[in-house]
Amino acid sequence: MIGQVELALRVAAGLFVIVAPTLLFLGLWRGLELLQDDDLVERVRDGEFDSPSTGMTPSVFPDSGGDTRTCQSCGTPNLADARFCQECLGKLSSP
Repeated sequence: MIGQVELALRVAAGLFVIVAPTLLFLGLWRGLELLQDDDLVERVRDGEFDSPSTGMTPSVFPDSGGDTRTCQSCGTPNLADARFCQECLGKLSSP
């Protein structure tokens, strides 16, 4: 037969297993709410970061003179060691 102390420990362990993940999730949620930058979200929605000529976001790799290779599908320059195009996600041919 289970003693009262052992029963209390089992109940406490069960409550911990049920309650702890919920409290951790709520803490994470609250932390993410505090980190949210509403001004940045509004600036992205307004298209402030879009390229004026194409309406697309600027290339992650501006013309820096480094080793690049061009995507055969869309013509976007990519780093020389990239396996997929940063714009169309097409597979790049081997160098």
